[in-house]
Amino acid sequence: MKTQMRVLALAAVLAPAALIAQGDSVRQAGGPPGPPIRRIATASALSKDPLGSVTTVREVGGGRVLVNDGTRRRLLLMDSTLKTISVVLDSLSESANFYGPRAGTLLPYRGDTSLFVDPASYALLLLDGNGGIARVRSVPRVEEIFYFSGANPTYGMPGIDAKGRMVYRMPARPAPPKVAPPAGVPWIPPEPDSAFIVGIDLETRKLDTLGVIRIPKQEYQVRMMETGGFNLFVTINPLPSTDDWAVLPNGDLAFVRGRDYRIEYLHADGKLTSSEKLPFEWQRLVDEDKQKLVDSVKTAQRRTMMQSYVTALIRWVNMYNRQYPPGFKVQEGFVLQQGLQKDWKLPEGVKFPANYIYACAPGVEPTMTPPVGGAPVAAVATGGPPGAPAGIPSCIPSPIMITGGITPPAPTLRDVSVLPASDLPDYRPPIGPGATRADADGNLWIRTIPAKPIPGGFVYDIVNPSGELVDRLQTPPGYTIVGFGVGKVVYLQMRDAMGIHLARVRLK
Repeated sequence: MKTQMRVLALAAVLAPAALIAQGDSVRQAGGPPGPPIRRIATASALSKDPLGSVTTVREVGGGRVLVNDGTRRRLLLMDSTLKTISVVLDSLSESANFYGPRAGTLLPYRGDTSLFVDPASYALLLLDGNGGIARVRSVPRVEEIFYFSGANPTYGMPGIDAKGRMVYRMPARPAPPKVAPPAGVPWIPPEPDSAFIVGIDLETRKLDTLGVIRIPKQEYQVRMMETGGFNLFVTINPLPSTDDWAVLPNGDLAFVRGRDYRIEYLHADGKLTSSEKLPFEWQRLVDEDKQKLVDSVKTAQRRTMMQSYVTALIRWVNMYNRQYPPGFKVQEGFVLQQGLQKDWKLPEGVKFPANYIYACAPGVEPTMTPPVGGAPVAAVATGGPPGAPAGIPSCIPSPIMITGGITPPAPTLRDVSVLPASDLPDYRPPIGPGATRADADGNLWIRTIPAKPIPGGFVYDIVNPSGELVDRLQTPPGYTIVGFGVGKVVYLQMRDAMGIHLARVRLK
């Protein structure tokens, strides 16, 4: 009964009054062409056991699932009601089934078997359908563990193709400089604007290039400081244009081309096919639009940089008994960071507000007081994560800092570098990096970038194995897709006042 009540409660959370129940459709006024957006608003099961952060969910038959909890470093086997059956891999180092000191990656393999990549020990575990360890071997290429361990979500989800090869994204290597830099000056090569999708045979360790994708353009600048050191400046790309990729359950590879928004399929027999262009609300950018975008990004970045610079300068002046630069003034709109010492001196024109929360005195522990009138308090004000008990702390613990008696140089205000308007694409890109997932039924879930803001969570284009756009689904705000099951089943990670939970949703 309690489980049913919690599932009903989740359904209530997933379906606020402003939304409609799943299965109905909403056509946004002036929205994108193609199917209307449906909102996920029901759940058939909800986990009870506390979780840290779910990175991957893998169905292994009979409604059971393997749940990879990367934060707590555990691999759990759950039943169809999302109740924990057993701990497959544990965070306790003295246990025989030790998970490892770092978050690992769970990949589907043949049938109900799975692969678990341990990036710390460079081990590759073969798990049977019950989560038992059937075999342990070393990873195929130690130097590329970062790429196939899922450490960077924007690189895409590694998978296994029809030939049993592990498929992952590998960056291209930049060419050497045509003109060597001066002696003593480091050379930071610009990243190539393409990357390789490769497959490696787990037995022979032979590496094959399966495809090439376009990635966002990045530029770096190296500048010498007055102290003789070097600073690395990254040029911001406000409108990154990219391709994406995914491995389908049958082992085929799908390449999502962002330039014209279509799907290329690489089949097991080596044949390459392409879908028609998918419906999308393209938004053309003229030179004036591009320049406005560049200017707005520069303004926002300068404001952020100035906020960080002033905050760092306040700490430097007070921690090392220094003075503010002559005539130093703080920009309008500066927000004083919570948790500073009450006796610290502030720049001219800056004062502690009446409701400011100071740093705790030595030996003093903070206490929580209820908010006035029961009004909610933001997580940053409470010092805790979202879902933490509401209240206002009496003080904020000071961080432990070890200076070693050496005064560091004064903080510097970093320059803002943004790609010129001439380097931006003529149309707003339909997708961003790491936007594509393949479900257990062979469909692609592509997280699109709407031309106009849409209230709620992420919007996904659902593309069937034939390359046709058949549905559009929107997740609730704050929910993350972490896995799929056969028969239109999707697993979502969600947070409530009790912590992180896993929800199973069966789509209509």
